[in-house]
Amino acid sequence: MSAVKIQATDYPISKVFSNDFVFTIPLYQRPYAWTTEQAGELLEDLITALGDSDDKIDEINPYFLGNIVLIKGDKRDAQVVDGQQRLTTLTILLAALRTCVSKEHIHILTRYLYEKDDFDPDDNVYRLNLRERDAQFFKEYIQDEGGIEKLKNLHSAKLSDSHKNIKENTLLFVKRLQLFTNNQLLRLTQFIIKRCFLVIVSTPDIDSAYRIFSVINNRGMDLSHADILKAEIIGKIPLEHQDKYTTKWEELEEKLGRDIFKSQKC
Repeated sequence: MSAVKIQATDYPISKVFSNDFVFTIPLYQRPYAWTTEQAGELLEDLITALGDSDDKIDEINPYFLGNIVLIKGDKRDAQVVDGQQRLTTLTILLAALRTCVSKEHIHILTRYLYEKDDFDPDDNVYRLNLRERDAQFFKEYIQDEGGIEKLKNLHSAKLSDSHKNIKENTLLFVKRLQLFTNNQLLRLTQFIIKRCFLVIVSTPDIDSAYRIFSVINNRGMDLSHADILKAEIIGKIPLEHQDKYTTKWEELEEKLGRDIFKSQKC
């Protein structure tokens, strides 16, 4: 039996959201849970790291965004075992920047959100695919051009918790970015794309990926015992049944309230 291969490499965002990766959030993963508190902190940290000097972007100190864990072989398809919250929030931020920059720069940001098919939009390849329950919402209102304008008109009371978080974080970013000049927006965009890095830990072996996930998250990362247990249990259920049990799990979370649910010791 050949040894399991584990790779850990730091990548700039320009490489993370490129043709090298197509990220998919598995069905059993928790819903998108970052609120405006976490999203706002991320944006303010990036703004502070960029600073207000006129230094060339390539000369500014790099900013470390953390690490993500993937199940990935030689192909670009990658299941996200850990890192959904950061990848989703970064995608939202890139989409928010796209709505604020001048028209001639919109296409630059779009290519980090999806690989465009010139003949059929249905064949666009999205850099990040959320869980099945959230994927179409995310494509329509965040990744596709013009989506954020439609998002503004949605009534939050009718949205699921994850969709509400997506909407509120998006509008927070847009409101903050609208205070910037176009030159400041372009510098921030360049900084995020070129000088912000994620460490990607990948392995083609599912069991190995979950061991890495557990080690990382048992050492201070922001996941509850319930999150870890959910990933370990539902990740081992046959694929054709995962959606059923994920739905049951999340219905219990919503009935109890996620804060109560995640506080229970497993």
